[in-house]
Amino acid sequence: MTAPSGQTAVLYTAMAVVAPTLIRALFDRFVSGTTFVAYYPFVLVSAMFLGWRCAVIVTLASAAVANFLFMEPRYTFFHGAHDTTGAALFVFSSLLIIALAETLRHAVAEGEASRKHEAHLNRELQHRVKNTLAVIQGLATQTFRDPSSEPDLRKFQSRLRALASAHDILITGEWATCSLPELAAKALEPFNRDGNINLYGPPCTLPEESCVPFVLALHELATNAVKYGALSTPAGSVEVVWNLSSEPSSKRQDLVLEWAEGGGPSVEAPTRRGLGSKLLRPQPGIKDVQLTFPVRGVSCRFHVTGAKALPAGEPTPSAPATLYSTAAPIRV
Repeated sequence: MTAPSGQTAVLYTAMAVVAPTLIRALFDRFVSGTTFVAYYPFVLVSAMFLGWRCAVIVTLASAAVANFLFMEPRYTFFHGAHDTTGAALFVFSSLLIIALAETLRHAVAEGEASRKHEAHLNRELQHRVKNTLAVIQGLATQTFRDPSSEPDLRKFQSRLRALASAHDILITGEWATCSLPELAAKALEPFNRDGNINLYGPPCTLPEESCVPFVLALHELATNAVKYGALSTPAGSVEVVWNLSSEPSSKRQDLVLEWAEGGGPSVEAPTRRGLGSKLLRPQPGIKDVQLTFPVRGVSCRFHVTGAKALPAGEPTPSAPATLYSTAAPIRV
């Protein structure tokens, strides 16, 4: 927050001395021995909103005014050791308040600057990624010049656009909640081959802290499936199935989502865990993760608390028809 300057700063500084003086005078006949109590809040407010220089002026002026008007003997400045010691203690205490307030001001300012810098970097990253995808699309157009390859070009461009859409989920992060099946559909659509990925489950929302971890986890599973698992062969498929706990008394429910691969090459548990495996572990937003490697294909079960079923009649989040179905039985 930028502190006022010029005449505005002078006016506010004067008010920060006059206001507590009037309050102290109003209660003068009812209180005693509390000469400086009314001034401390105004010193703090001055330090927070006017800056340390104005706060120091408020402190010194308040010490003089309070000493003159409210300390015995009244209407004299710093009469004796008692008056001087009391004013000095007030000034010392106020300077501590000013120092702490100034530290807090700097911390808030640095936090705000860091937030703006991070937002700028996110926008720049998003811009660069989109430019890179546009370059890739241009290269693909030049590569698939043969008229017979036009269907492959259209399919490639469609997947590239889907990948860009899924990337937006990771970059923006501007959500209060995220929804299934929309979240899973956007994350997995770039990996879908002729309906090889299917989503089954009731429409619901997830808490904010679960959104990004879920996208990253699904992206990691899909990437591994394309490289080594069910999506590496035309016959392979993936089913993503979720269900909610049935507790009518609670608005927030537990969600269990299962990723199940089948039809691909047989799999074995990896002998070492890479960086991507950290995305498939319990973490803030995902209460539990159970990753197993049966021969038929990778299986991963997620447990999330704080999900919420969408009421009947509420618009269902959009999802590609080739991915999402509510007609299939829930197997979770």
